[in-house]
Amino acid sequence: MERLEKIREYMEGKGWSFTYREDDGCGIIEFLYRDRSYHIWEFREDDGSYGAESNVRTCGRMEDYVGDYQQQILDIIEDWLREERKNAARDADRQW
Repeated sequence: MERLEKIREYMEGKGWSFTYREDDGCGIIEFLYRDRSYHIWEFREDDGSYGAESNVRTCGRMEDYVGDYQQQILDIIEDWLREERKNAARDADRQW
């Protein structure tokens, strides 16, 4: 079974380029967005559950996500896109 499926499907749906691989049964996604490098590294807890370490919130610092970690990461990425749309609309209004 391939890992990080929800995030990979989201990125594929957006047409984003990314690399995916697995190491020791955990998924790894690396991608560029707006010329910044992002990583999502899945890990397995001692109890057999999974989590992920990622720098999607602050490009320079890794954070751990547990529970519904894929959705948490996708929510942050969606926030990027909402903020971009809001800024683009504001900039368009300023041109007039």
